Amino acid sequence: MKNILLTFILLVGITSLSKAQNSLFSFNYAVTVPMGNTSDFIDQASGRGFVFEYQKFINPHVTLGLEAGHTTLYKREDEKVYTEGTASLSGVQYRYQYSWPILATVNYYALRTELFRPYAGFGIGTMASHRKIDMGIFSSDKTHWQLAIKPEIGTLIQPNPNMAFRIGIKYLMGFESNDLAGQSNLNFNFGIVFIN
Repeated sequence: MKNILLTFILLVGITSLSKAQNSLFSFNYAVTVPMGNTSDFIDQASGRGFVFEYQKFINPHVTLGLEAGHTTLYKREDEKVYTEGTASLSGVQYRYQYSWPILATVNYYALRTELFRPYAGFGIGTMASHRKIDMGIFSSDKTHWQLAIKPEIGTLIQPNPNMAFRIGIKYLMGFESNDLAGQSNLNFNFGIVFIN
């Protein structure tokens, strides 16, 4: 929790120091639905996620930016057999997967109507996936780094020129690495956007 707070303070500080016009800073709550290989490990949706975004308009429709986030997936597995190397254990497992995507992004924003401003975006970067299995007094955990991409669609709901609300959906996909199959999930984001 301390790291989350420090990250938030750092991002807010950087944003407040940059006096650039036409930039967006947003904090989003993320609901994650595991897909593909991720759902083979944990198949339950989770509301334990957040995303920080900073975007700068390079023209009236296009932004370049950075995105960093965190999601936690959790599942309790009854009476599973877990094998690592030559050892096999049987019992109740507690499975966790923590993901930290860090992406460079580009978004296209359509013209604003009275209240809505739809957008589509793409991101590329890296994602750290930390997998942990607890079984009794035994624990196994590893962190894996993967190349990641993210298409996204959504809309800003902008009641005034300096603030908006974000509703969006993104598909985050990490490509296969040496020791972990490709990971993917669907994120539903609900956030607040500050515009300067």
